[in-house]
Amino acid sequence: MKFRVFLQSIRKLFKNVTLTVNYVAVCFLLLAYLSVYINPQDFWLFSFFGLVYPVLFLLNLGFVIFWAVRKKRLFLISLIAIFLGWYHFNNTFQLKLFQKEPVSPVNSFSFLSYNVRLFNYYEWIKSPETGVRILELLNNHNTDIICVQEYFYHPDNPLNEHPEFKKLHQRYSHIAYSNVRQGSRNLGNAIFSRYPIVRSGTIRFKNSHNISIYSDIKINEDTIRVYNNHLQSIEISGNLSHLLEGNIENNQRFTGLRRILASIKNAFVKRSLQLQMLMEHIEESPYPVIIAGDFNETPVSYTYRTLRKTLQDSFVSSGRGMGTTYITRIPYLRIDYILHDKSLASYHYRKIPVVLSDHFPMKCYFYFRE
Repeated sequence: MKFRVFLQSIRKLFKNVTLTVNYVAVCFLLLAYLSVYINPQDFWLFSFFGLVYPVLFLLNLGFVIFWAVRKKRLFLISLIAIFLGWYHFNNTFQLKLFQKEPVSPVNSFSFLSYNVRLFNYYEWIKSPETGVRILELLNNHNTDIICVQEYFYHPDNPLNEHPEFKKLHQRYSHIAYSNVRQGSRNLGNAIFSRYPIVRSGTIRFKNSHNISIYSDIKINEDTIRVYNNHLQSIEISGNLSHLLEGNIENNQRFTGLRRILASIKNAFVKRSLQLQMLMEHIEESPYPVIIAGDFNETPVSYTYRTLRKTLQDSFVSSGRGMGTTYITRIPYLRIDYILHDKSLASYHYRKIPVVLSDHFPMKCYFYFRE
């Protein structure tokens, strides 16, 4: 009898704890939805919930399954929360089973965007051929316009003499670095095009190693402006990286966590300021625009919502499956985008599933609407 009472108490405690965690997960998911309306300059913490939206979504989906299997109506708590954010789900996952593509669109062109992580200069991937394979990918996909983030150049880099490197640079190009120092390692963005580039420029962000560049590209009788962006990264030093991997002493853990949070806060605020500069520039464009690159923000963010007020997302319009672009321990992170003006239509968006960087390359096709 006492054992039965004890067992009932354990079950009740388990249910109460599970339900409490469920409520917390729902609250965090709702805060993620709210984050898209709050400028990080005003209150940055909401942006963190948007950053971990994929984890919060999966956690709530787990609770739906857990309660449904137990035949408890409590599954409705998380299910309703998930459906309240269906717009955000749709920007992260595309469930299209059948998708019609235009037949031989007139005046169409292909587009690719890729954060190449310095062509693996520091050998994060332990293969000496990784840099060459990245160049082969850029050359062999038969793409008309290519945007590269974390483009890297060092005068003594053997990669500079490789035929694939020279082949890429036979195109029209615009390359800009965040810091240019003679004889040093230079990091920046690059745009390569089969079509003539008639004008180019650089948007430099204050107190940042990240930049945006743009090129006006003449495609037959039309001209478009392409923005290649790399917005503020979360700059974490080597020691703090060890903290994230659990390889640091306990007495340093708390200090390290505080510094990581400070880095995340700084990045959120800087990206908001960079977005403001970028949007002001886009509004002055005389041509239809394509905005591509590594934004370091998920679709559940103030940055993404601001851009989507006037631009379309090629993944949402013409992609399918999981939109993951960043290779990390947090699942399903999409922080790279190809956005475009409404006068352009995209089709056949796809992520190229190769692991040569910490990002996946994205490719799609465009044509001008009638």
